[in-house]
Amino acid sequence: MKSLMNSIFGKFVVMIIIAGMAFWGADQAWTSMNTGLGNDLAAAGPRGIDMTTLDRRVENLLRNINASAEKPITKSEAADQGIIDQVFSVETSKIVNLGYAATIGVKPSTNAVVEQLKTVDAFKNPLTGELDLNTYREVLYQNRFTKAEYEQQVSDDLALKTLSDGAVAAIYPPQVLASIQALYIGETRDVSWFILDATKAPTPDAPTDDDIRAFYDENLAALEQPERRSIDLLKMSADDFLSGVTVTEQEIATIYEATKSERFSEPDQRTYIELYFADRDTARAAFGQLAGGADPATLSGVLSSETRTSSKESVADTALQDAMFGPGKQSGALFGPRESDGKWLVARLVSVQPGAVFPIETVSDVIRDELTRERAQVLFFENLDELDRSIGAGYPLSQIASELGVPVISFAPVDETGTTSEGVNMAGLTAARDAFSDAFRVNAGDVSSRYDGDDAVYLTSPRTIIAPSTPEFDNVKDDIRQNLVAQRAANAMQAYSDSVIAKLKSGDTTLAGAAAAAGASVESPTVPVTRITAEQSGLPTPAISAIFAGREGDVFSYPNRTGEKFMVVQLNTITPPSDAALELLGTQATSSLNQALRDDLQFAAEAEIRNAMKLKVNDNGLAAYKKSVATDQ
Repeated sequence: MKSLMNSIFGKFVVMIIIAGMAFWGADQAWTSMNTGLGNDLAAAGPRGIDMTTLDRRVENLLRNINASAEKPITKSEAADQGIIDQVFSVETSKIVNLGYAATIGVKPSTNAVVEQLKTVDAFKNPLTGELDLNTYREVLYQNRFTKAEYEQQVSDDLALKTLSDGAVAAIYPPQVLASIQALYIGETRDVSWFILDATKAPTPDAPTDDDIRAFYDENLAALEQPERRSIDLLKMSADDFLSGVTVTEQEIATIYEATKSERFSEPDQRTYIELYFADRDTARAAFGQLAGGADPATLSGVLSSETRTSSKESVADTALQDAMFGPGKQSGALFGPRESDGKWLVARLVSVQPGAVFPIETVSDVIRDELTRERAQVLFFENLDELDRSIGAGYPLSQIASELGVPVISFAPVDETGTTSEGVNMAGLTAARDAFSDAFRVNAGDVSSRYDGDDAVYLTSPRTIIAPSTPEFDNVKDDIRQNLVAQRAANAMQAYSDSVIAKLKSGDTTLAGAAAAAGASVESPTVPVTRITAEQSGLPTPAISAIFAGREGDVFSYPNRTGEKFMVVQLNTITPPSDAALELLGTQATSSLNQALRDDLQFAAEAEIRNAMKLKVNDNGLAAYKKSVATDQ
């Protein structure tokens, strides 16, 4: 290397590298200055969105998606699937509207933001039912929001709502349009149909050997088998270290004694008194007296009182349940005032009767399992460092597994979807996600990048690589024959249905005649088909769309999932609604038309705002963010 650096060629290479780096840095700086965006990825007026904010929006969306998804989505996958582009599109639309709101002076007041916060139940004190700052901060912390971020979001939502409401305020459709809308939604379409059994179609000729060979020769590319790789998988989780954990009886006994009253006992019973008052002020005064230690019997203004003894599960009111049975609640705990059926409730916890404690023999296995898993988790995290060192050292997968004491699982050759040549999907392998994908990007014997799942980490290494190949004719001719037979049968059934439709359209037969010829019966919906009742008619959605776009006498056909039966539908007559029906439909027509007008005006307002506000987008910055997401994952 020294010799190379001292040579003329080496110095020339270094000069090129330095010039390239300088140009790249200057290019980046120029791009930032030229767009006028600074660190923002997009901006409109005074509002913008930077990479950190976009990343937070993406994380929030993925957290919500993954909460109910069978297979969590990573940021890398979100980028590949266009989810990040969708989030960015939504955010740029918001900043355009917020930028416009700022330029015309639409800004919610502090009082408006506070009033909005007061409506969020999660921020309310369970005792008083009012906005509680400590609860507010705690909820924001749990949801990874700062106070400033959340309040800005509330302010933005109020501004957007003001713009939206202003665009569609006081919209009332004229009566002439309402009358036309009533005609539109009240129009009745009389339809009939029968089910055509297409398996009665003439049996097509069986494919000959020449047909099969010709199909093979014409579809060599489609018949090619993809590259497949036999892959070794290392999956390391806390379960791999359970056998290395020892838990003593003394440790079990210590934990049992410390937690038996909270964890290993029957639910306790609690006695509390419910006091009802005529108005809030009287209830608040009584609440203050009780907080000062007053006897409930000495309170004035009590309409009624009732002493209850119950378990937590028997209290239906969740706020009262939390106040009387919540963690750390002791005699004297208070609840209220809270309105209930026109009266104001204040409750006070009188006493706590602990439940019976379970013997240690019945719960020792539970404690042992919890301790074992907790310590195995510690060992798991300790071994992650060892795993990273082994990966960094470039060890083969077998050596990494041996040093960690974790088994390697070997899988039969699969393609990039995790499917074998027999069509079996290896779900245990595809669970490695990015590590599985990496196995198709590295050479045989190399180790993939580490993928961290919810409860395990994964590494893969391709053992052998089977190149793409086209199977020999003799090996696939039977499969081709079956496919051709099925294809010709499907074509014959479609042709059979088309011939029936052609006869109906030409007038050679009637719907009743076609049904009789097919050995079927004509059916009609049980209710008149209008745009309001169409979904109750039993017709498939495509048929409903065609019927309301068609003319009297039109005929349509729709196959079932297997293509063996067709619903043959005929539109018989179109009947306008009667005067009596129009009167009944008036309100509904006005309502639907009003919503349509609101939607149109909202769309028009947003289009005008987009025209009025210049949106600047840093495409290079967005591309850099997506690239960093893919790299990080």
